[in-house]
Amino acid sequence: MIVKETSRDPVLQEVIQHINQGWPQTATQPQDPAIRQFFTRRESLQIVQDCIMFGDRVVIPARFRKRIIRQLHRGPPGMNRMKAFARSFVYWPNIDDDIETCVRHCSSCAEAAKSPRKTDLESWPIPSKPWERIHIVYAGPVNGYYYLVIVDAYSKWPEVFRTRSSTTTAALEILEETFARYENPRTLVSDNGSQFISSTFKQFCKAIGICHLTIAPYHPQSNGQAKRFVDTLTRGLKKLVKGENTATFQHLQIFLSTYRSTPSRNSPEGKSPADLFLGRSIRTTLDLVKPQIPSPTEVNTKQNTQFNRRHNSIKREFEANDLVYAEVHQRNATKWIPGTIVERKGRLKELHGDCESSPILPNMPLFMLLDEFNLQPMRPAVSDIPDEPAAPVVEEAILIIPEGESDDDFQDAESSQTVQFEIVGSRIG
Repeated sequence: MIVKETSRDPVLQEVIQHINQGWPQTATQPQDPAIRQFFTRRESLQIVQDCIMFGDRVVIPARFRKRIIRQLHRGPPGMNRMKAFARSFVYWPNIDDDIETCVRHCSSCAEAAKSPRKTDLESWPIPSKPWERIHIVYAGPVNGYYYLVIVDAYSKWPEVFRTRSSTTTAALEILEETFARYENPRTLVSDNGSQFISSTFKQFCKAIGICHLTIAPYHPQSNGQAKRFVDTLTRGLKKLVKGENTATFQHLQIFLSTYRSTPSRNSPEGKSPADLFLGRSIRTTLDLVKPQIPSPTEVNTKQNTQFNRRHNSIKREFEANDLVYAEVHQRNATKWIPGTIVERKGRLKELHGDCESSPILPNMPLFMLLDEFNLQPMRPAVSDIPDEPAAPVVEEAILIIPEGESDDDFQDAESSQTVQFEIVGSRIG
């Protein structure tokens, strides 16, 4: 059949003629393009029993080429194996291209083929500032909890929320809280979870001007920013748990604090997420190993002056071992109790007496009155506090009674402009 069809094929007959009589000097001399394809193989062509042979391979006439390909495709052995198999028996110009076309158009081969070769990588554009594009994804459930992961594409700053529900309502509540804390991003990238493709979620994004992008279905690599962090989060929590049943809320916060303060090799200039997102480093426990240098504080003297003038305030100074009354808050109530100054904490009232004994009730209203009207008793010049109580000292203080105030509680207030009182102790506050 091949001999008979070779005698009928005009191209092969012309090839036989060139083999017997000689080939042209150049490949451009043959007018037929099909003859030029044989010209490059002319040194290996010969005639055996009225058939053209290319080495030990039979040159197949055009009529039988499809039939030969179908025979090679039985099995089927696959594209590369078909080519290798064909090189042992048959030849014609562009035989490899014809085999590839046959395999590509075979529906059975396409259905059973491996996944196609990965296409060119198309990375997300790099944002110009923090929180311009965020990636979100739900992780879990893990021990009954879902984790909504939000990652800033610029700084890699993560926000992780542990929740019992993964509905659209739960996701929107978390996003609203996060956006109120920072700002509304320009772009939000998510997978095709039912929470993120619902009409409610789309309306939420449209209402606040967010461009919501969803990745290709079943292709999580497109949301790799969030997916990679989920993997890091999972491995980090496993390391923190150390054999415990489940990761707690405290484990999550420890992980986030460490991740946010740790420099990342993939971030710009190798900075930490906190440096890029907040513009500063966050203070951690390791900062305690550094020398603590107090930072200079600037006092708002103008505000202080205005407040003191308005409230007619006076400056009070207390020293260690001064006897005072201290305001104590207990059970939603306040009361004044006697005490001795150890260090300054909170508001104090002066006490003149022995703190170990009960307060001297006759003198107590007078001293509270002095404090109320911003009056200062005269302080005797005593350099040291003696071990034994000194003799009583009588001092005078001018008592100014504001207009409209009653003076019924004070003896001799109408008959004299001064009131005498006894001071117990050797130090006046």
